[in-house]
Amino acid sequence: MTLWSDGYNADIAYTNSFYRDLAPGYLSYVCQLAGFRVPDVDTPFRYCDLGCGQGLTLNLLAATHPQADFTGIDFNPAHIAAARRQADGAGLANVTFREESFQELAARTTAATEPFDFVVLHGVYSWISDENRQAIVDFLARAVKPGGVVYVSYNALSGWAPLLPMQSLMQEHARAFPGRSDRQIDGALTFLNRLKDAGAGYFQANPAAAQHLAVMAGQDRRYLAHEYLNAHWEPLNHTRVARDMARAKLGFVGSATIPFNDDELALRPELRALIAEIADPLLAEAMRELAMNQPFRRDIFVRGPEPMDERTARATLGRRRFTLSVPRDEARLAFPVPLGELRGDPIIGGALLDALSAGTPSFAELSAMPALAEQSHATVSQLLSLMVATHHAHPVAGGSATDGHAARALNRSLAQTALSQEEMQVLAAPAIGTAVIADNLDRLVHAALVSGVAPDDIAGLAACCAGMLRANERQLFAEDGTPLTSPEDMQKRLSGILANTLPRRLALWRKLGVIAAE
Repeated sequence: MTLWSDGYNADIAYTNSFYRDLAPGYLSYVCQLAGFRVPDVDTPFRYCDLGCGQGLTLNLLAATHPQADFTGIDFNPAHIAAARRQADGAGLANVTFREESFQELAARTTAATEPFDFVVLHGVYSWISDENRQAIVDFLARAVKPGGVVYVSYNALSGWAPLLPMQSLMQEHARAFPGRSDRQIDGALTFLNRLKDAGAGYFQANPAAAQHLAVMAGQDRRYLAHEYLNAHWEPLNHTRVARDMARAKLGFVGSATIPFNDDELALRPELRALIAEIADPLLAEAMRELAMNQPFRRDIFVRGPEPMDERTARATLGRRRFTLSVPRDEARLAFPVPLGELRGDPIIGGALLDALSAGTPSFAELSAMPALAEQSHATVSQLLSLMVATHHAHPVAGGSATDGHAARALNRSLAQTALSQEEMQVLAAPAIGTAVIADNLDRLVHAALVSGVAPDDIAGLAACCAGMLRANERQLFAEDGTPLTSPEDMQKRLSGILANTLPRRLALWRKLGVIAAE
């Protein structure tokens, strides 16, 4: 590791993925569900990503919010170079990337610095030193607007507790066997598996550790290197993070994981009764944390949280518009929640899904539908919020974001990486101010459309996709799992798939602005 990295693993780049919880429309919606006022995301706003990595998330958000100003900070020059290259390739003029450490950032940030409406830190806070955490708090104290939103995700101590000895041993193994960090991960995993197979008591007493070790075998080595080999890696509890944020006048308003904010979905009745005895909100949240035992937290704070009265909260939510972010036949009414799986009422849920598929209704319009008119505000809101939590629905963006030019420019740029960078399985969707998941075939089809193939030319799209697969030496398989080798067989297989799936996929993409409407 190099001195400039301050103990952070920087010899290989981190994964370049999109994190949907960071979308400003999603964050503002979650805050509104909790009853707090938030910045208006349909007008100009300022957004900062601390530890932005290679910038995919920030570039997608900039492309889908041309009315806003975005800033990405990362101390790794390789990350910043990649982020700028992607932004320049799409012609994004409203995003800036700066190579800067948190301590350098805090030192140059003054009361005169133009403040931000949103600041996000994904995963960073539990991977850095106490000095860097202090620098982040100093920055937040000076650079967040009153009423501004701060998102902080981090490894949670309660969920990680059984795995701490394993992570410590991985670090020691890496110190004993220097080398590139992804290779150190392979060596450490081999070593740990040998210990487990030899009957090490730690694994016998902690079956969760053995299960986690098996999961790690299939995970991206870049992620594992950054997760496990940082010198200052430290899972944190919410109480500690909340007290840090309080020094910047930031108050906790809830989790970005929507079901975690509903005790009926997250806690057994006995635990809810215990927590109800606690008046102190910090202690109550600490109890929830132990009760749910999650390994990762996604906390949302607001600088000076301003609660809305019930009438204002209902009116604010009532004006919000929503739509589906997946084809109607892919939307489900089974929702994972901390207590297991919640199944929505098929009549109520089906009516919601049909309306969201057909248009962009407001919450007030949804509530007034005949099938829902007899339902309580809380029932409709909970069901809709779970659809958003599972990324089957999303609040609709407004203002200049919906013109879509910047988003489609970025999508054209992403089309060039359809098979070379498979982790970037998303496409910008300006109508909802975020991105939609796009698997390899989706991305190949989009690349074919960008190259000029007509949307209604199934044979032409199939031929183009087959050609890209062959050019990149990728396989395609028949229904029985047999690899297809001839161009004709590949094209026939793709034509059959596209004939069944493409019409509804194209309809969704047009509605969300992924591609231009006809």
